[in-house]
Amino acid sequence: MAADKNDLFLTLLKLKSYLASMIDEKSDEYENFNLTNEYLDKKAPERKIEIINLLEDNEIYSDAEIAFDEKIIFKFRAIAGQSRNRIDLVEFLKNLDVDAGSLETRDAALTNYIMEREKKFSEILEILFQLATNWTILKELEDKVDEFSILNDEDMIRPEEEKNLDSIDNTTSKAFILISDLTKNYIEKLTDYYFTYGGNVALKDFVEGLDKFKKSIAQKYIELFKQNGLEISWLQKLST
Repeated sequence: MAADKNDLFLTLLKLKSYLASMIDEKSDEYENFNLTNEYLDKKAPERKIEIINLLEDNEIYSDAEIAFDEKIIFKFRAIAGQSRNRIDLVEFLKNLDVDAGSLETRDAALTNYIMEREKKFSEILEILFQLATNWTILKELEDKVDEFSILNDEDMIRPEEEKNLDSIDNTTSKAFILISDLTKNYIEKLTDYYFTYGGNVALKDFVEGLDKFKKSIAQKYIELFKQNGLEISWLQKLST
């Protein structure tokens, strides 16, 4: 059952990724399940009807909603966790006149724990989606820079194209900064998740790896600065 839930959740995530790549902006054209049906026909035909029914049961009615709803991952987790044959153990014991008070308390604590874990998990996934999207945007910007640079090298670039190149260069720099910020955010949430939910040993190794990585980057800068005759004393402190 657990494996089935994970498979369903993964299918829904892949569906969201597919729709996000296909739909640039909201429009009436996507207020239906046309693209979802096409995707499921190819990737999960045996579960197509079931998934469409689950989406509609949870008040999700269109490709656009899946692509643009910021909380869609939370809804997907809820859908994956549903079970039509779920039995309420506490209610069952109450019907047998068994005192289930302590069980209710433990059940509430466990529910809160799971909900908090699912929230953190979804936040991590959302950051990864944002990273993937911004990396795609960065690649497109760099491709355009390459095209303009070729024209510039051949003295064929027009004044308006040169202005566009300057604008793209500026946007590319902002994209690098945004990706860096998202990566730092991802690492923060990753370390918090590991520390809270049992990844302590892996977290220790990860942090040690980051320290080695920082020294490696510092060494690259030292070599670059040496090549250009720049001051490196402040960088040498980072590499030791």
